[in-house]
Amino acid sequence: MKNKILNHFIGVMDDRDEYQRQEIHKELAFSGILLWYVTMLVMCVSLMMDTIHHDVSLITVCLFIINMVYAALITTRIRRKNLDETDCMSQEEYEQKKRHLKKSTTFMGAFWGAAMFINMNYIFPFLSNEDVSVSWGSLAWIVGGI
Repeated sequence: MKNKILNHFIGVMDDRDEYQRQEIHKELAFSGILLWYVTMLVMCVSLMMDTIHHDVSLITVCLFIINMVYAALITTRIRRKNLDETDCMSQEEYEQKKRHLKKSTTFMGAFWGAAMFINMNYIFPFLSNEDVSVSWGSLAWIVGGI
């Protein structure tokens, strides 16, 4: 069934050999990732436009649902097949990868907290013509990132 859909999508009549299938899968995977990032960007722009107009459009909700379902589907399929596990050959390599993961997660948490703080306290109030105000409750975005 998957081969029939793949062949129809690509526009070929017969089955491809292993190398061609592998290259097709690589191209489709990259295209899927790129398309996901583009829809996330369009969703953010749509959310900003909704903020300016003080309403929520159907396209924003649909893009949000599509992106979240796609992300959950890909995550569960990858985790079910244990494709997200990292192999280490030595204790030293394990410690090195562990340090790298700690640094990257700390950075991304701080980045997320700062981005949410800026979006919620400066960008969205500015776009909706509201007053920009920073209070102690606003620090929840930064604390949430840490």
